[in-house]
Amino acid sequence: MPKPASRFTPEISDSNGEDPRCPSCGSDNFETAFEALEPGFTVRKCVLCGLGRTWPQVPSSEIGKWYPETYYGKENVRFNPLFEVLTRLFRKRRASVVYTKAPKGKVLDVGCGRGLLLSYLRDLGYEAHGMEFSETAAWHARNALGLDVETGDFLNSKHETDAYNAVILWHSLYHLIRPVEAVTRAHELLKPGGLLAIAVPNYGSLQARIFGRMWFHLDVPRHYWHFSVESLEGVLKRHRFEIIKTDHFSFEQNPYGWVQSIFNSLGFEPNFLYSLLKNPSAREHEIRSRPVQAVLTAVLFPIVLFFSLVLTLAETALRSGGTIEVYAIKR
Repeated sequence: MPKPASRFTPEISDSNGEDPRCPSCGSDNFETAFEALEPGFTVRKCVLCGLGRTWPQVPSSEIGKWYPETYYGKENVRFNPLFEVLTRLFRKRRASVVYTKAPKGKVLDVGCGRGLLLSYLRDLGYEAHGMEFSETAAWHARNALGLDVETGDFLNSKHETDAYNAVILWHSLYHLIRPVEAVTRAHELLKPGGLLAIAVPNYGSLQARIFGRMWFHLDVPRHYWHFSVESLEGVLKRHRFEIIKTDHFSFEQNPYGWVQSIFNSLGFEPNFLYSLLKNPSAREHEIRSRPVQAVLTAVLFPIVLFFSLVLTLAETALRSGGTIEVYAIKR
């Protein structure tokens, strides 16, 4: 079955050095927003719909260099024991949300990571399938949880069309160099009325506008794209999805986005606190060599956390959450 063409067919080869048109609105008018923290990269922004893109985009054949084993942690355990418990609670909550919106049947989690969400969905009676970028990323889901996880390119995967009750792109869409094709592919795989669940950082949020290049959720160059609500909803509507809910509150993601961005803006080494919270095998910073920063971070953390919780409530009320969750139905 041939793949349906994208509405604007803007996604040219990732080896091309020129700006392709905006995959959300079709505009060719991008401007440089700022230089990224990672040297050699900028973030460009569509003037019309607000979609951001990392530039230059690392070719898909080379992006694996930016995902070393330390990115995942030993045996895919990224955080310290306390935050591992919280991670499991958040995944369980996520599974319960899918359960309320999609009938039992086949479900595909693209970028399933350790497979915790899929494991909970399996417990709820779904036939769970996953996809991951690499064998390293899929190790825990396959070997510890016994899940069916394929590795490779989602766009060329051999999944059955019109077969899934839900396709999940939870904080994975912006890791794909051709996101519009990914949405089109999800549409192919879903049954009529099937659920597409997407979560992304909100490039149009208060956090993003206030902190700019210091915003925690940018993660250049691993994040190819930086979606606003308008740009993401534009992609979905133009590719035969009906949006049923856009949620601006995420206790898992949004408060910490404020916390880490505040520390970054105060002059601390970028994402230093994030390293403190990780399993030692997944840390990007050597904590012992920065004792002053470690102490100051611990002292300031309660104050920063309090203000971050207040700001999270404010951004939710203003419908400008640091991350958004979008649920859509195939039409």
